[in-house]
Amino acid sequence: MRWPGTIVLACALCPVALQAAQARAAAPTAPADAGDDDDVVDPPPPRPVEGDTVAAKPGAIVSGFDLAPSERDNPYGPRPAGTPTLSLDQVERYAQQNPLVRTADEQVAAMQARVRKAKFAWVPIIDTTMALAPGVNIKCDDIPVTTTGDALDFQFCRPGGGADNLDVQTAAGYFEQLGRAGIRFSFQLDTIIPVYTFGKLKNVRKIAEAGLAMTKLQKVATAQESTLRVRQAHTTLLLARASMAILVEAKKVVDDAERRVLKDLGGSADDFDADPSESNPSRDPDDLIRVRLSELELEELMREALKVESLALSALWALAGTAAPRGFDVETAPLVPVELQGGRRDLSHYKDLAERNRPEARMAAAGIELRKAQERLARSNFLPDLGVALSVSVARTSAADQGMTALYYVDNYNFSRVTAALALRWRFDFHNDAFDLQAARADLRAAGYQREAARLLLGRDVEEAYADLIEASSTEEIRRAGAQEAWRLVVSQQIKDTAGTANSAELLRALEKWYRLRFSQVEAAGQHNLAAARLARAVGTPLWGRPSP
Repeated sequence: MRWPGTIVLACALCPVALQAAQARAAAPTAPADAGDDDDVVDPPPPRPVEGDTVAAKPGAIVSGFDLAPSERDNPYGPRPAGTPTLSLDQVERYAQQNPLVRTADEQVAAMQARVRKAKFAWVPIIDTTMALAPGVNIKCDDIPVTTTGDALDFQFCRPGGGADNLDVQTAAGYFEQLGRAGIRFSFQLDTIIPVYTFGKLKNVRKIAEAGLAMTKLQKVATAQESTLRVRQAHTTLLLARASMAILVEAKKVVDDAERRVLKDLGGSADDFDADPSESNPSRDPDDLIRVRLSELELEELMREALKVESLALSALWALAGTAAPRGFDVETAPLVPVELQGGRRDLSHYKDLAERNRPEARMAAAGIELRKAQERLARSNFLPDLGVALSVSVARTSAADQGMTALYYVDNYNFSRVTAALALRWRFDFHNDAFDLQAARADLRAAGYQREAARLLLGRDVEEAYADLIEASSTEEIRRAGAQEAWRLVVSQQIKDTAGTANSAELLRALEKWYRLRFSQVEAAGQHNLAAARLARAVGTPLWGRPSP
């Protein structure tokens, strides 16, 4: 026997525990009070104290209905005493601090630094070079020269200590005097201060700003995805606990039936050969087998519900991360359909919300702005840069006469110069610039198509979630009515079985019909809430209201 429907828990933000839940979390749902027609789901029944385990009668199987509290870090089974209990809102807030959201925060910080870098791109880059090398040995003598009327002083410069005809401007002459050349130190500074770049700096800044906008939207999308996964796991947890409550009610009926069968057969659970004539001759001895088979089926279903409960709880632990209390539990509440803020609106309203608010839709628009800036930058690369070129040079040589003017040698060894000029820098790389421009224009067209595709696909997300919401809402109402009628049949069969006018087979069939319908009703409520969570994610804004009455 298996439940008629399943809810699969899916989460992209959880580690191993949640990945296991994605593969296997399909199971019974949260139970309601068996006899109530108001369909308010009771929380799971009280658990026995730690160490108290009860074996089911058939085959001495440890009953899933009477497990002892587990360890705090073990999500399987009842929660131990002293476990902190969080509300759904608290878990959602903790989930906004999980590693993926924190990663998105740091990515935003990195993009903000890149924007600041782009805004300061006008600051000139200064290139400096310092060199220390062997110099030359040069001595200079003053030579007075008398001309008609004036006496002039000239210098005769020559390699010091060497032959007068040694030419240090040649490689042979330079290396010949290297032993007495001394040390030469030089410093060179060059920079270009931009004046006008034909839009290059402006477009670089716009590219960085568009990238920052996309990164911020990606962070919002990550946060919304975390919220969706939390609500999926929370709904699955309530569904499992509701199914456990339904199974507890069903087991009460089966236990009562077993006691009546044993009484009618005139024996105990261990007296299988009792004489039926001592009590109720009309009782079929096979009723005891039917009752015990039903007990085993309920045990199996309870174990499946416990598994799903543990997977959903571990998923919430993974989503909340280390910021949340270790091994926390979640407040158990009735699993009923949630109302949307302002009531359920028409489909076009939610599509409009998605186009305005969904982070992915806004990212597509930001992507177009980014590609436009890249296309303009590619066009501006064909044009030159206008700026002020500044150069500063200094050199000193220890063995060269610093008083050297000029006659034979050019003083490349002891000098200081400053040069400033209006410069036009133009890189003639037009073939590569043309290819870059073609690629940028193709990227811009692709971004436009991506925005259209995003609009269509996001519209499909809204349509699917909206259709699931409507279907689950109507299904929940139908199944609620069916569960109420099935419970009336169970009560009727109980009365007949007590009066001895019916056998246990009819009662057990009616009971199975009831808990299947009751589970289906609660499952539909869970599907409704999951659809509401997906719709909120699809439109990019919270839509939660209060639980429906």
